Amino acid sequence: MKTQPAASTTVFRAVLVLLSPCTIAACSSHAPVVNPTPATTTCHASQLGFGVDSRNGQFNGMSHSGTMLTVRNTGSAACTLPAQPQPVLTNADKRPLDIITQPPTAPAPSPIRLAPGAAVESEMRWVSGNVYEDGHCESPALIDLAIGGKKVSTAFTGHLCGAGGKPTTYTLTPFRAVAAPVLSYACDDGRKVQASYPDTATAVVTLDGNTHHLHIAISADGARYVGDHWQWWTKGMHDAWLSPLRNGETYPSASGVACHAP
Repeated sequence: MKTQPAASTTVFRAVLVLLSPCTIAACSSHAPVVNPTPATTTCHASQLGFGVDSRNGQFNGMSHSGTMLTVRNTGSAACTLPAQPQPVLTNADKRPLDIITQPPTAPAPSPIRLAPGAAVESEMRWVSGNVYEDGHCESPALIDLAIGGKKVSTAFTGHLCGAGGKPTTYTLTPFRAVAAPVLSYACDDGRKVQASYPDTATAVVTLDGNTHHLHIAISADGARYVGDHWQWWTKGMHDAWLSPLRNGETYPSASGVACHAP
């Protein structure tokens, strides 16, 4: 006569079978760990370059004028920038003038991620002639841009006019990315090189399928960029010399190759 297992033993075995996979997965030292992607920090005034560019008068018209506001990340880390600029126009004593931006007609876009060397621009337009009855005009000396509780400043040469009894106004577009033109070089050894220059201190060079961010270095003439074991030395925008750099080298000991862009 066979002995039947106790009911409690059967229940214990069933529970063990159900729990074992979960227990093993939870306790295993090989359980996957997800590392969060580091958040991009807000841009600081100290890592930004700010300038204005009239584009040789392209904004000038019948009693109208304007300029382009340009902000560039001159730091070594990416950061985020509000899409809508917040400038303040001041006199030579840095006192704010009664000049305000017209309210935007659409909600501001999301903040912009600004990579090292990258730039954004915004069009600023205003009435430059006193076409109003009892109108008034101001000629600011400086323009400040609020960034993260601080400001960056640059000289300003515009002449802005407004209606009598009201602040002078101007329009301002949200920031948009500025794309650096990419030049294609053919080297004497048959290699193809693509290079762009997002700012005066940086060259982004792509060769053999790899992209290298090079920084400006001392040179007797031309513009010399080094980094990632490469030297890229340009003479003008269309002639360059590509040389490998060995560990510890400031100048290459190996011979390089001439490269030319059409």
